[in-house]
Amino acid sequence: MSNEYNKPKGIAEVGESFEELLLRKSKMAKSTAVSNAYGQNKSSMPAQQQTQASKGFLSAKAEQNLQQYQTKEQKAQILRVWSMLMQAFGSKFTYFFGDEPDRSFMAFAASLTADGYKRLEANLYERLDEDKEWPPSLVRLSQLADSPTKETMYEARQRLFHNPVPVEQLNRVERYIKRYKMTEVRNFSDKYFESEFNRRYTQWFREVVLADMDIKIAEKQDSISDSIDSLTPTEHDKRREAEIAEGRAFDNKYGERIKKMLQDKEPEFEEISEEDALTLEQQKLADRIRKDTENH
Repeated sequence: MSNEYNKPKGIAEVGESFEELLLRKSKMAKSTAVSNAYGQNKSSMPAQQQTQASKGFLSAKAEQNLQQYQTKEQKAQILRVWSMLMQAFGSKFTYFFGDEPDRSFMAFAASLTADGYKRLEANLYERLDEDKEWPPSLVRLSQLADSPTKETMYEARQRLFHNPVPVEQLNRVERYIKRYKMTEVRNFSDKYFESEFNRRYTQWFREVVLADMDIKIAEKQDSISDSIDSLTPTEHDKRREAEIAEGRAFDNKYGERIKKMLQDKEPEFEEISEEDALTLEQQKLADRIRKDTENH
């Protein structure tokens, strides 16, 4: 049989040739390698050198957006976050976010605190471990920067329930849960305890770490205690305490009425003689014997 039989008739319908495919893959690999090398090299640079290194890497528009940030640290952080995501997701990241950071991404990256950056990086690594390789949206990136990792929540469950440790060894979020949220935790179902705890822990984590709710509650309780302790007793309070101490609390018209009401509610017991008491005991004994006889 001739080899011509196996050849496709319409080459254009097949798509790119093998040589064209190799060329395209080679260009993509070179582009990713340059971007990764740029990120690795600049991660060890000081902020000023990182900003200078961005020139030529970013377009004129991106450079203009970058220059709107006042401090060199902010500019360096924008490039550091971009580089970290590029190294994690490669060309998939640029497919969704473009070849360079835009205005929205710069605003997000510049707003990250040092702890927020660490949480974002740790959460992204967990996603990679779980084969969730696609880069999340910008909104999801913000959520990951403000969310605890699954490892953190696992350690919290261990320290609070499975292998409890003293309160002094708990972190702020764990102490917040132990002091104010244990009633809610006890209502979690046993079957879905882990998922319900993780969902609520994320909210409590944000209340403590981002809103300092534990500090605000403690300060409010301290202020209430101080205000109560600082109250100066009035003359009426002093007189009332003296009357109670001397046993004269009911020596007034309202006290007399209260005592009368209490006396009216007291049960009255009729005194009986010893003979009557003996007769009652005999009667009870006779009734008991009769019941036993009837049962048998």
